[in-house]
Amino acid sequence: MIIIFLVALLGSGLGTILVMSTYNKEHKGSTESGVVVNEVEYTNIEKTDYTKAIEKAYNTVVEIKCNVQTSNGTGFFFFEGGSSTSISNGSGVIFSSDGYIVTNEHVIDGLVDENTIEVKIYNGQTYPAKVIGYDTKTDLAVLKIDADNLPYASFADSSQLMLGQDVIAIGNPLGLGISCSNGIVSALEKEISINNVYMTVIQTNAAVNAGNSGGGLFDINGSLVGIVNAKKSSNYSETSVEGMGYAIPSNTVTRIIEELVSNGYVKDRATLGIKVATNSSYYTNEGVLITEVIEGGSAEKAGLEPNDIILSIGGEKVSSYGDLVKALESRNVGETVIIEVQRDGQVMSLDVTLQDATRQ
Repeated sequence: MIIIFLVALLGSGLGTILVMSTYNKEHKGSTESGVVVNEVEYTNIEKTDYTKAIEKAYNTVVEIKCNVQTSNGTGFFFFEGGSSTSISNGSGVIFSSDGYIVTNEHVIDGLVDENTIEVKIYNGQTYPAKVIGYDTKTDLAVLKIDADNLPYASFADSSQLMLGQDVIAIGNPLGLGISCSNGIVSALEKEISINNVYMTVIQTNAAVNAGNSGGGLFDINGSLVGIVNAKKSSNYSETSVEGMGYAIPSNTVTRIIEELVSNGYVKDRATLGIKVATNSSYYTNEGVLITEVIEGGSAEKAGLEPNDIILSIGGEKVSSYGDLVKALESRNVGETVIIEVQRDGQVMSLDVTLQDATRQ
């Protein structure tokens, strides 16, 4: 009767059953009208490639929670009159047995107090964590928990990825705990802008949501090929969008975490030593508005001031934060450039010698 039921179910169009197993049949009955009446025993259920990959990678992914300062309203909190504290839920990937974890910088952006960071590992145990370093340009950060003999991820060579290759996203979506989703590599070396920061990423149709940030994108061998950091959703368009997730390639991750562990920041990257309004078009028709000048930085030494509007760098017009980033990318530490700014309605030029980036 069991066999008859299964055949009927498959033939009726009610569903499809895929059994990844071997089985032993022992005839205990007789045949009537060509129907075998017997018991079927299923044994030795085989693991799929996905099962094996997840088994290898799952315990290397952690949940991250911390208190961060967020703005009230649509503007920046220092212009809009106050801020509030909220909980940031994200993910991370353990990359050494002694507790080093890579995550996204935006997971800890606006951190109120390092003592509020909590990391939950595979066995449910929760640890406090400290920030080792971060890099806003690549949206990566390294945390450290006081633990030993932890499972950790192996890194694949992301330059060897192929379109259509199977991948698995493992993270902490919506702060509800670690879960997995599968998909393919949809695009390679995809250039995107996130909060006016330009980066080259992997695109995937594996399901990712808020809270997956900092989690892993793994190949079918269970090796890390990227750190999930963004998705495109209906918030970006009048048309509903799904299946467009992004991850920072593992080769970029490897390079940056080495710098962060060694120095706390990425060395030999030219910087002005300023903070700007990334949506500066809200405040000015052209250029980028300086909101803060870092003490001891290149800008302060050259005489730049808060509320100056940067119009050009080395002759390259600056109309947005993205233009500012691109203009600095091609410059070297120690190089002197002419920066044109507008101050109190007057245009002036200043010679600025670019310094190494710091954690400020």
